[in-house]
Amino acid sequence: MTPIEAPLSAPARLTATHDLSRFNSGTPALDDWLRNHALASEGRSARTYVVCRGHVVVGYYCIATGSVERRALPPKLKRDRGLPHQIPVAIIGRLARDGSCKGIGLGPDLLQIALVRILSASRIVGVRAVLVHAVDDKAAAFWKAHDFIECPIGSRTFFLPVETIQQAL
Repeated sequence: MTPIEAPLSAPARLTATHDLSRFNSGTPALDDWLRNHALASEGRSARTYVVCRGHVVVGYYCIATGSVERRALPPKLKRDRGLPHQIPVAIIGRLARDGSCKGIGLGPDLLQIALVRILSASRIVGVRAVLVHAVDDKAAAFWKAHDFIECPIGSRTFFLPVETIQQAL
């Protein structure tokens, strides 16, 4: 069975045993981060989850925590007067799938799995929304198509309220 015929694995945390060398999403910045920075960041500033065919990575996402100033939120999220000045958020730092998996829904599947993990974490620690920074206009369209709200002060920055995730799942 060739790697392209092997079934997709469930998402798992990135380890040194995963083959990153063939990953090609078509976006060099996402490919470079996975190959050159993801493992070093693992557990320190982000958690990276990968989907593989065998040990070859064909999709990934990374999540971290952070905060944003209240004024950076879209109006829909600012309505709660009880919010502090710094709003806790989960960050999807990167999400990409290899070109060999184009058209099978892996990108949306990775997003859903990431949102389930974030929702689970939000029940333990305070998280008001999910924040993403789209790497380009194509990525921005992806986030918009999945109900993320564009931030009024940052280019290609999007939010998704935790309440929206709860309602959808």
